[in-house]
Amino acid sequence: MQRRQVVQFLGAALALPFLPRSAEAAIELGQALHRRLGESDVPFRTLNAEQQRLVTEISEMIIPETDTPGATSVKVPQFIDLILTEWASDQERAAFLAGLTDIDTRAANLPAGGTPRFVNLSKEKKTELLTALDAARREKSGAGLAFNRLKRLTIYGYFTSKPVQVDILKTQMFFDGYHGNVPFTPSV
Repeated sequence: MQRRQVVQFLGAALALPFLPRSAEAAIELGQALHRRLGESDVPFRTLNAEQQRLVTEISEMIIPETDTPGATSVKVPQFIDLILTEWASDQERAAFLAGLTDIDTRAANLPAGGTPRFVNLSKEKKTELLTALDAARREKSGAGLAFNRLKRLTIYGYFTSKPVQVDILKTQMFFDGYHGNVPFTPSV
């Protein structure tokens, strides 16, 4: 992935109303949240157990584990919970949680779905529903809104994680100051 693509993805994530408006501030926030998640076991405070499973399943479908870490490996579900808990307004949080409930409602209404929960669908049905939700991402409420925000938060959480920045992008997103104590080895 090229740096320009990463900036475009982060730009899309910055369209979320509860994130800082500047790209630099948003990336610093994402990195700070990931540091907190890495330093201790931060409990889920907003998402209940069913919502945690739903967010985990969808975020891993958005960025699956391959030869690179997936969303779950870099703690994107915990990152999303932290954003919802500490940055989203009560109204934004309520709309997102209601949308998660609507995703399960839509899962239950799929032809031959036979289940009231997204996590119990077959992979094909999950993909079918997420494709439909992606097409409905402009909705102002419900499942379309929740999926749109979940997708953006997944991208934001993924690309601000240290493993992705260091091991995959092999770059720092922003200059973090002068480090005069870096050892120098002259080339021969």
